[in-house]
Amino acid sequence: MGVGVRAHDLKHRRHQDDGREAGAASELAAAYLYGDVLESVVERVPAPDLAAAARVSREWLRAVRAALRRRPRRLPWLVVHVQGRGGARCAAAYDPCAGAWLAAPAPRHATPSHVRLVRGARGDRVCALSLSGLAVAGDPLGAAAPVAMGAPRVWRVDPVLAAVGDRVVALGGACRLALADGEDDAVVEVHDGGGWAPCEPMPDALRDSASATWLAAAATDQRVYLVERATGWASWFDPAKRLWGPTRRLGPDPAVTAWGVAPGRAGADERLVLFGAKLADKEAECTAVIQAWEVDGDTLEPIPSASSDAMPPELSGRLFPREDDVDDEEDPDDIDTEPLSIGVCGNATGGYVYNAAEPSRGAVLYELREGGKDTAVARWEWVPCAPAVQAEPLGRAILACSPVGLDELALAVGARGPH
Repeated sequence: MGVGVRAHDLKHRRHQDDGREAGAASELAAAYLYGDVLESVVERVPAPDLAAAARVSREWLRAVRAALRRRPRRLPWLVVHVQGRGGARCAAAYDPCAGAWLAAPAPRHATPSHVRLVRGARGDRVCALSLSGLAVAGDPLGAAAPVAMGAPRVWRVDPVLAAVGDRVVALGGACRLALADGEDDAVVEVHDGGGWAPCEPMPDALRDSASATWLAAAATDQRVYLVERATGWASWFDPAKRLWGPTRRLGPDPAVTAWGVAPGRAGADERLVLFGAKLADKEAECTAVIQAWEVDGDTLEPIPSASSDAMPPELSGRLFPREDDVDDEEDPDDIDTEPLSIGVCGNATGGYVYNAAEPSRGAVLYELREGGKDTAVARWEWVPCAPAVQAEPLGRAILACSPVGLDELALAVGARGPH
């Protein structure tokens, strides 16, 4: 008499066999990889697999930590959050050490609209802003539950949001139709534990551009810096002291038409890295020239001992490619040139520069030099476009920058589910 086996039993046995094989592989690796050999192998493991390797055993966890101490992965990751058509969201993270993209879970926000970016010295976070509250992602990749707080007192449609220490700052971007008598659309509020407190509005030079669309922002542990993208007017705000700093028009190069800003090298004095883009000469190989200057964080003056850094033309040419399909009979002087628009996100070790109008072009990694009086940028490197952005050509891409540790990677890998 034949014996029948149900399909469910076969599937269960197959999963048991797979589990035994995986367990045997881990035991075999733990038996033959240990000590210096294990640490040497771990140093070459990509970051997503590093999180899984740390869970094999206590010895492997110690090896992972020893490898990270010996060869710290100092550069921040580039994190891209994509809002597709219909409200669908996805995310991806670029590991600069491995040079590869990692699929990440979408942020756990209840409302798909009004998703914005919170700049922070410890890493950028996406957030969901609504009339009822502000929900900030709990980690760079959006795998952890968001941190919820009340909405700012003034309804804002396009604010600059920054995390400075333990405080959250909302600057400008107010809805003019919702303003009461005497209120300013450049109003500033600080969330300091208990709730939102109003502060002095933005300086006059920034009021006509008081929104995230027109202002580039960078946050440190003490301040949030604002730079008008088109004119170069800049100032800073200290939320602990509720104080605005000097207002200056940054002009290292008067030909620059697009500005961006990021935190500079760490040291005794706070510094910024100012990025400027200008049109290249007609005879040049590229369309745009992108330069970087170090700026004193207190005075907003260029540091005298530091010269400018220029992005290699082959990289800026990929961000802003030259149009080759111009009719030979057409005068190049009569062609309207698209205005340049750059985006920057980074921290005290490095960051990324991209074409803000077309983030699907890719990005350029810059690494800041450690100490010294030389130029700030040690190297530039091309970063290909994230597959998530290519899959949603009509979607909205939000680029962020943040350090990513083993805990965040473990959450992201677990949220993606088994391979």
